[in-house]
Amino acid sequence: MMATMAIPQQKTAIETIDLSVAYNGKPALRGVSLAFPENAVTALIGPSGCGKSTLLRALNRMNDRIPNAEMTGRVLLKGRDIYDRRINLTRLRREVGMVFQKPNPFPMSIFENVALGPRLHYGLRGRALQEVVEDALRKAALWDEVKDELSKSGLALSGGQQQRLCIARMLAVQPQILLMDEPCSALDPISTQKIEELITELGKQYTVIVVTHNLQQAARISHYTGFLMYGEVVEWGETRQLFERPARAETEDYIHGRFG
Repeated sequence: MMATMAIPQQKTAIETIDLSVAYNGKPALRGVSLAFPENAVTALIGPSGCGKSTLLRALNRMNDRIPNAEMTGRVLLKGRDIYDRRINLTRLRREVGMVFQKPNPFPMSIFENVALGPRLHYGLRGRALQEVVEDALRKAALWDEVKDELSKSGLALSGGQQQRLCIARMLAVQPQILLMDEPCSALDPISTQKIEELITELGKQYTVIVVTHNLQQAARISHYTGFLMYGEVVEWGETRQLFERPARAETEDYIHGRFG
């Protein structure tokens, strides 16, 4: 039986309007219009190649880095079109942070991994910087494990700890929205549980959007779920309703393992 999660009061944090993306002329997303609720966890599910990660990357313009990627439509962050040519990309990616499938800590100390962003973006030094680093590590549920070895290389941590370090690094620059692209796929079950618990906690304070192939995980951690197929949104709604009473036959077939 799926656990009951409280549904936050719905207010849009970021939305897509008729968003389409193609790579080398091949469509990856087709006319996607979605409003992601503020201070909630949204899961994006669907078979491989359905456009989940493309949609996630479009929310902070990571697709700009992919050669021959083309986009039409709009993405609004609290009313601002992030594809407006006047948008500062550095500031955008600070406001809309991203954690990838494979942990990618910098080859430097645990402290420096987290301190680098606030030092560069806000000019923090000394005690103020130390407080930001500690706060970010606490929010990432990592402080108690590393507080006595902050000078240790971030690369020396376990896979699960490295992923939480990357989350702390993201939190240290004070984002509004957290994007996570299959953050548990490379982790063992114990580390996965810790990341899931962390996502649940972060969803109380941040807008969190998670791509996952793990349907049980989506059911456990999210308030809302979007099901994508062939680059289109098949169904979108509150997670409990989508999993227990899907409106579309395709959704029911997918969540019961009849395809995908």
